[in-house]
Amino acid sequence: MRVSTQFTIAVHALIMIAYFPDIRVTSEMVAESVGNNPVIIRNIYGKLKKAGILSIQRGTGATSLTKTANEITLWDVYQAVETDAVDEIFKFSDTLSGACPVGSSIKELLFIHLQEAVNSLKDSLSKTTIEELRFEIERHYNQKVDFAVIVDWYKKNGFDTNSSTNHQNHGK
Repeated sequence: MRVSTQFTIAVHALIMIAYFPDIRVTSEMVAESVGNNPVIIRNIYGKLKKAGILSIQRGTGATSLTKTANEITLWDVYQAVETDAVDEIFKFSDTLSGACPVGSSIKELLFIHLQEAVNSLKDSLSKTTIEELRFEIERHYNQKVDFAVIVDWYKKNGFDTNSSTNHQNHGK
């Protein structure tokens, strides 16, 4: 399957926003955590906003979830940043031979099986929420991460962590 890094980056960003509701999680902060360019993060933020998952405050770049983290599934995120169209996920050659019995029928033959794969992906991703993953991170560390340590780290690295949006404590 042809899937970009946008999905995993979007999930990463949403977990950060859910995990740190009192910190202004900007694209620069997510870029630092992901190891990517802030412009890429902003493009992903735009897709999440368009899908109704994320709210972005103009001017400050402060973000918040528009739903609780427990209401946002991985499938919601996938659909926001990737395509779920079979013919976009699985590409066929543009020059299939109509004279060949295989070339003339391969797309039609495979389509139903590929659609089943996409349906399985949907079923699987629909079972997991951002809140569940946020909780898994807490469990992985066997405790809740100390916000003061996180805030200090970001401040030392030049990030403004003052929340200028009314973050709601979504999902906690």
